[in-house]
Amino acid sequence: MECRWLDEKWIESLLWCPSQCYRRVECNGRVYTLYLRWRWEDPWKFRVAEGDMVSQQGLYVIDTRSGEAGRLVGFNETGGIKVEKLKWRFVTEDLFARENLFFAAEQLEEAEKKAEDLFFKWLREKQQRE
Repeated sequence: MECRWLDEKWIESLLWCPSQCYRRVECNGRVYTLYLRWRWEDPWKFRVAEGDMVSQQGLYVIDTRSGEAGRLVGFNETGGIKVEKLKWRFVTEDLFARENLFFAAEQLEEAEKKAEDLFFKWLREKQQRE
């Protein structure tokens, strides 16, 4: 499988809680986003999304009637919300938890490196299943 990083390094958004980090990679024409999240207490969590999470930044909303999520893009004439369909979806659970790995807030660099390793391990497993 041929892969190339779309981001030279991790995109780190650490000023708010949750802290979130992204790194996109293209493998055989598919874009994946590696997603790290930390919220108020340890540990970091790591999931993989298929698609580009970074290009659709903004407020996300869930339609409680349909259960679908989208990105808030504005309001219509009657005051209802306008939602753009998401162009990505999570395709894994928390891979750190699956591997019994624990990274504290200050271990971000180690978490980023391990996330990259686990992504390629997950991708190889996915290929074998297909």
